[in-house]
Amino acid sequence: MTKELLYSSMKSVKLKAYLNQIADRLTEDSTLEDVYEQLSLLADIDESEEQVEKGEILTQKEVEERSKEWLR
Repeated sequence: MTKELLYSSMKSVKLKAYLNQIADRLTEDSTLEDVYEQLSLLADIDESEEQVEKGEILTQKEVEERSKEWLR
């Protein structure tokens, strides 16, 4: 996920809340890369939860069937 997509997909209120959560867990060794990785993970979780709400999910059986086609 690109940075632009990451930030545009999050509402600013959520973004601020996530940044505050991440800031509370920073150590002296934390880098900007660490912050971005955590923020990206939270955005991915949000996106997955939205997909579930919209019914955009596959069952285990559907995944197995599709992967058989891909592995040919």
